[in-house]
Amino acid sequence: MNWNKDYNKEEIFEILNRISIYKNDSNQVVTTYNGHAINIANVSNRYEIFDIISYLKSKIELIEKNFNISKYNLILNRGHQSIELTSDQVDINGVKFYKSFYILNSTDKSRRLSFNSGLHSVSSRFHVIDARNIGLSKLHLKGVTKAAEDETSKISDETFTEQIESINSLVGHRILFSKIREVILGEDKDIPKINHKKFDSFKNSIRYNKNLLIPGIKLTAEQSSQLHTPSIDLSEIKHDFYIDAFGAFQVYLQIFYNQDSQIIKKETASIMKITQWSIRNDKLEALGII
Repeated sequence: MNWNKDYNKEEIFEILNRISIYKNDSNQVVTTYNGHAINIANVSNRYEIFDIISYLKSKIELIEKNFNISKYNLILNRGHQSIELTSDQVDINGVKFYKSFYILNSTDKSRRLSFNSGLHSVSSRFHVIDARNIGLSKLHLKGVTKAAEDETSKISDETFTEQIESINSLVGHRILFSKIREVILGEDKDIPKINHKKFDSFKNSIRYNKNLLIPGIKLTAEQSSQLHTPSIDLSEIKHDFYIDAFGAFQVYLQIFYNQDSQIIKKETASIMKITQWSIRNDKLEALGII
């Protein structure tokens, strides 16, 4: 079940009131909707039932006091419950972002309870989740209820300040293709196959989006060949070139557009490492060093 509509608190609460979650004598967590069981999961004695319904209601009330919520996306899928609340608009270099909140829970042990905030670009199809003031990811074990309340009690407009400043710092800068490769592949000696896949997806974005290239730069045959070479076969970047840092940031996060907020948060932290390189490269070039 998926509701993606204009914000209506009464409508959301009416849907939430149809959900019931309880733990029976057989150590099973039962999730019901409209009185019908939609999921049953076996759990241990350490598992703590989390009142996600009351939690969602209280956080919606809190967010509503500090932000102008315009949209909501509520998903109920058997033992998986999540909501995204979309609020105020922010413009960065011509791209429209919306301040958004993500709450994710599961009663089938498939996901941790998580609460994140980030910027969502609908038109460019990507999310940025890099909250410093609030953030939660907890297993459903004893103490999860108290931890959830403690971690998400300080929601304010400052929640997004650092995210906006970090993204703004990319505008007008450029970064070497080789440095983005280092960021995406990571520092492990044995590079995970998934990281190679991420870099291949990123390279494909460059191939089909020439606007990422710095104006006036045309790739040589050798540079283009690197974009067609599978990452796992590309031992090094012998023919380097610059690309737009802000554009690179966007197309990388577009790869994870439909992923859970915890994955997007991890990938945001990864790709934001390009800030140190993009700004450093411009400064070095200004000094005539590169």
